[in-house]
Amino acid sequence: MKHPIGMDRRRFVQMVGTTALLRAVGGRFGWAASLGAPTRTARFAYLGGEHGIHVYSIAADERFIIQQTMACAHPVAMAINGGNLYVANGVSEFGSLPRGSVEAYAIDGATGRLEFKNRAPLSLSGTSPRDLAVARDGRSVVVAIQGGGAYNVLSVLQDGRLGRVSGILKETGSGPHALQTCAHPAVVLFDREGRVLTADQGSDKLSVFSLSNGELTVAGRCEVTAGSGPSSMVLNPNSKRLYVAHALNGSVSSFGYDATLGRILDRTQTVRASVAGEWAALAMHPSGETLYSSHGDGVQAWKIAANGSLATLPGVEGVQANTLHVMADGKSLLALGSDAVLRMKIDSAARVLAAPVQVAALSKPVSIAIL
Repeated sequence: MKHPIGMDRRRFVQMVGTTALLRAVGGRFGWAASLGAPTRTARFAYLGGEHGIHVYSIAADERFIIQQTMACAHPVAMAINGGNLYVANGVSEFGSLPRGSVEAYAIDGATGRLEFKNRAPLSLSGTSPRDLAVARDGRSVVVAIQGGGAYNVLSVLQDGRLGRVSGILKETGSGPHALQTCAHPAVVLFDREGRVLTADQGSDKLSVFSLSNGELTVAGRCEVTAGSGPSSMVLNPNSKRLYVAHALNGSVSSFGYDATLGRILDRTQTVRASVAGEWAALAMHPSGETLYSSHGDGVQAWKIAANGSLATLPGVEGVQANTLHVMADGKSLLALGSDAVLRMKIDSAARVLAAPVQVAALSKPVSIAIL
């Protein structure tokens, strides 16, 4: 049952959520730190598990305390904006049709608890979405869809609910690897100018899209090493460097990025990270001085030089992380593994990682958002 939210309460929650967006994207998107937003202590964590969203409060000693569990169909990606949580459901069927879906939840600003708003379908044949991001003006959600090889744009209504799909951008292409038979959009993020940056694990392609009137148009393309499978990316805080983790050849690449023109520049460096696999994860420290990566067999730390190049720092072995998230205060790194969420404290001077400590036991966590 849905309950109306009063206008005063709604405005308060929206303000809380807007600040949360800057903090939630800071670990992955980089530009949030450049906006000069004050760092606030995280209070709530939203973890997507195999069959639901698990809401935790974060205690002063950084313990995660379970508050709520909401049934949800495979929440593979989450983003917070305007007091709402948006979730991509990594399913191949919705409404008896071959398509995935996206959900919207209201966040109680005082307790962190969720209230379901609505669930909207993706375009036909748009199955198994992989990632989503909310536009900086809060009016659109862009979804990277692996099955069907496409991107969808959904409108966000005034009350935070999701509207219909307003734009579809279909991708084509393939790569030499056995897992690259067709396009597989893997990640989507916004730069500080509101452009959309994407990585296609199936066609070895990075793209820059313009978003206008609910439609995506191609602004630029950048091909990467054939068979490398780009599957994760982050921007540094000044938006001048783009880092990409390649799943299929176990590497991390550094690119220049022109935020003014929205152009990915030539690759300046590729470093061998670890073994190759089917996925890879990246997270950027808010200072822009350290990058963290995982290809499934540990967490590697990289020192970022002034020219954007990477140098190896001590990492942590034995951590099989599918998702990484640096807290907005830069004091710890969260790693989502097969059955737990681990926290590794970050040394304030050297940025190296301490031994992992379990903060939550959860079967197959795949996504995270922090408020």
